[in-house]
Amino acid sequence: MILILAALIAVLYAGQMTGLASEWASSPDASYGAALACVAVVIAWQRRQSLALAINPNAPPLAGFVVLIVGLTVYLAGSLGADLFLTRASLVVVLAGLTWYLAGGRAVRVMTAPLLFLLLAIPLPALVVNAVTLPLQLVASRIAESTLTLGGVPVYRDGNVLQLPSTLLQVADACSGLRSLVSLAALAVLLAWATQPSLTRRVAIILASVPIAIAMNGLRVAATGAACELWGREVASGGWHTFTGWITFVVSLWLLVQSARAMARFAPPPRACLPGAVHV
Repeated sequence: MILILAALIAVLYAGQMTGLASEWASSPDASYGAALACVAVVIAWQRRQSLALAINPNAPPLAGFVVLIVGLTVYLAGSLGADLFLTRASLVVVLAGLTWYLAGGRAVRVMTAPLLFLLLAIPLPALVVNAVTLPLQLVASRIAESTLTLGGVPVYRDGNVLQLPSTLLQVADACSGLRSLVSLAALAVLLAWATQPSLTRRVAIILASVPIAIAMNGLRVAATGAACELWGREVASGGWHTFTGWITFVVSLWLLVQSARAMARFAPPPRACLPGAVHV
């Protein structure tokens, strides 16, 4: 029965998974997804013994069946609405429902982390991307304006356009910082899961990735503006642009790691458990 259900799911989602893998391989905005999918597979494999111990064949199947139906309904809605995100995300719901139906709720809890990483591997829907791109552009331009002014470079900002003495610099969609924000947030989830013992500190690490990515992107735009003043407008789209992008992301990741270390350093020591108490 398990093999039949697995085969049916494979046939149902074959086209979606092929398109998703193609997007991971071809789009810089979605390339982080391949790494997260691999992480999900590795974690699932590491937890195979825990999963085997958690299986409860006598668990009531109703809850799992309901979740499975919800996942298939989401797939149908996504297919009818031509929404790639819904059809892809429905796979995670279907896998959770199928696991719950066949093995019980404890098995789902064991597989929560792999399912979460698999969900994060799916690129953001276009609706979300379009909604946050312009605000991120405006924030980046404001940070760049303040930084350049502090550095003594005359600048006038009009929306996402920076007027410098020798050139006009526009913070385009690709420079909004959304790509680095999503990539850093994905790494923050992995870092938080691997290094932080409590849910509160994990959430704090993930949330810290947002201001770090936004601030560093604004500084990158400011550095590009300063470089344009020193060496000409050509550097805005040449090797300097690629170089600053990599440097910005590396520094952002370093700051995120330092934030995690600071939390571990200043966090109160765990309380000793009473004899017979259960470790959580």
